[in-house]
Amino acid sequence: MRLTTDTPGGVVVTLGATKVAAGAQLAASAAALGRAALVGGLPGVISWRADGTPLSVLAFTVTDGRIAAITAVADPAKLARMNLPDPA
Repeated sequence: MRLTTDTPGGVVVTLGATKVAAGAQLAASAAALGRAALVGGLPGVISWRADGTPLSVLAFTVTDGRIAAITAVADPAKLARMNLPDPA
């Protein structure tokens, strides 16, 4: 499994199911303020801060019914340029 995270400091790639699961668990805390969405045609989750600014976007690549890769964008500058819906 592969987790790619686009951060202000650059792109970080994490490999391996255990490491990816740990990274995804960090993002899961933000899911309480998030919702499922299609991200570039892939299933994903968009989450927002309490003030309504975007926190992160996750996109899941699914192969044979399993998540094979997760792409995360957490860079505030890149999130600001994305055409994201308003939080519900």
